[in-house]
Amino acid sequence: MHNVWLPLSHNTILDAVEEVIGDKLSNLIIQRNSYINRVYEIENKNTREKLIVKFYRPDRWSQELILEEHAFLYKLEENEVPVITPLKYKGDSLFLLENIYYAIYPKKGGRAVDEFDKEGWLQIGRLLGRMHLVGETFIASKRVVWKPEVVSQKSVEYLLNNHHLPLDYEEPFSRATNQFILKAKALFEKERAILIHGDCHLGNLLNRLGEGQYLIDFDDICIGPPVQDLWMLLPDKVAECELMIAWFREGYETFREFSLRSLQLIPALKIMRQIHFAGWCALQRADISFNNNFSEWGSIRYWNELVRDIQGFYLLNEM
Repeated sequence: MHNVWLPLSHNTILDAVEEVIGDKLSNLIIQRNSYINRVYEIENKNTREKLIVKFYRPDRWSQELILEEHAFLYKLEENEVPVITPLKYKGDSLFLLENIYYAIYPKKGGRAVDEFDKEGWLQIGRLLGRMHLVGETFIASKRVVWKPEVVSQKSVEYLLNNHHLPLDYEEPFSRATNQFILKAKALFEKERAILIHGDCHLGNLLNRLGEGQYLIDFDDICIGPPVQDLWMLLPDKVAECELMIAWFREGYETFREFSLRSLQLIPALKIMRQIHFAGWCALQRADISFNNNFSEWGSIRYWNELVRDIQGFYLLNEM
């Protein structure tokens, strides 16, 4: 077991941020809920301004890829898309504490989103439509391409090559994922891929009084089909959400055309997320806090259900 966050302590965090901002901080430091990264609320001692400092998990994203995330956020802000951008100090938005990259943001309060009414679906449609208009201009993006033959294949190879599955499950998992990738690949070839949020769920939306919805946490931006930013917001299967999708589409098409055909990708996108999560967990399992957060991962039950879900996609698409 190892602790990737060992360089972070109360004093090292405050000292590092004070050096960047050129001002003193109070002793206030509150850790916010985040497993993947480390996020803290701090306070400027002189102005009482609250700041959020976000430390990126080491070895997850390169400096280049984090700076692309920041560039996307600045471009969205420039186009009046409601996002929270990192603060710049002497022209820089990304800093380093030993081997850990970090960024500093203004603290912006708001209310978490639980569900949408009609107006909420119209708002999120407009928000994502405007975001995707900007995203499709990032034609030289270095972010991962969210297609099964890329991200799913990479996760499958890592899991099998490093023997993270019980021996009895390696062959069924390999066969099921190969069939899934082959079948799903054809679906993705019909849809245009652009720079998207990539992890758009209710937890990454913030309602600010008088300002509406803000989209937050752009860690996982990727090149993929725009429908990836819709499906995790849906409370049920597509057939049960037709009215919600119609409201979303009405808002979205205020700014950009939405492909109804792309709804066919949602079952494959769900399986891709499951495979990606399995691979991500395998990479993190040596982390000291992993088992406290993902105690069910790696059990016989876990692998059984994952293989069954992947086979279910393939069998359904054979009918």
